Amino acid sequence: MTAYQALEKAPTRLESIGFLLLDEFSLIALAGALEPLRLANQLSGSLLYRWRTLNLDGAAVRAGNGMQVSPESRLDDEPGLDALILCGGDGPAGACEPALLERLRSLAAAGVRLGALASASWVLAEAGLLQGYECSPAWSCRVDLRNRFPGIALSPQPYVLDRDRYTAAGGSAALELMLQLIGRSQGPALLGAISETLSFGQLRSEPTPPRLTLREALASAQPKLQEVIALMEANLEEPIELDDLASFIELSRRQLERLFQKYLCCSPSRYYLKLRLLRARQLLRQTALPVVQVAMGCGFLSAQNFSKCYREHFGIPPSNERLDKPQLCRAAMH
Repeated sequence: MTAYQALEKAPTRLESIGFLLLDEFSLIALAGALEPLRLANQLSGSLLYRWRTLNLDGAAVRAGNGMQVSPESRLDDEPGLDALILCGGDGPAGACEPALLERLRSLAAAGVRLGALASASWVLAEAGLLQGYECSPAWSCRVDLRNRFPGIALSPQPYVLDRDRYTAAGGSAALELMLQLIGRSQGPALLGAISETLSFGQLRSEPTPPRLTLREALASAQPKLQEVIALMEANLEEPIELDDLASFIELSRRQLERLFQKYLCCSPSRYYLKLRLLRARQLLRQTALPVVQVAMGCGFLSAQNFSKCYREHFGIPPSNERLDKPQLCRAAMH
């Protein structure tokens, strides 16, 4: 019996996840996403997850390294999926089959959560299923995706969990994405057990942008937007009023709101709030500061308002970020 199995846990329903293999998909990204699911079942001693490799016709699919992989089933033969993760490759995305796009739209309408690894984000975008979402595609297709779908916000992070859309740039980012999903559903104890078994170390809260930052992506096309984001990032502790932000870059508040809506698919207030919450999560995970001090340091007037916003954005209260970090608790006592 593992230490995790010895803990008292509430019953958890079986979650069914499909992995749709696209031509030239990244085998390492697929393996990175599958291994945490296997370990979740093994270390918990329960059948928490069921997964299947799929494609449209059941024929063998060639991975990017040349290996032929035979899917376990056709997509239409798996009606009870909770989530579907599209597995793409490292290169530019290929042509999207109309039948696949239509099937993805129907799954989204039915409430199935959708994800994409590497270049597969392009397929979700082509289906119109990333509008208003933030995503992290393969680096090789970022520029083309931004030009083709300007309504999608490209994240500088290797992976993104935005409501019911999950995207990762590929490779180890797929593993981190799946660890975060397991942590959300099963809690920090199982997440820590899996990470320890994988010798993964501490899961990065907000990984450093590896290549192209959001401001770099916007710099040439929208310098005003780049400028206002820089102002937000430099003023997290004492947020600047939107009217003042607009005035600083010589725009009206309405023009500023239109810029954010057009290029980031959200309001300036929402984007500013997200920056402050991301900073708060970093402080909670990497320092021993009390929660109330973290709240004040990220521009929140009360711990209650901070906790409410944090739970709405990340799905857990701020205090849960430290349940698997006893060393921080000990540090705070000294």
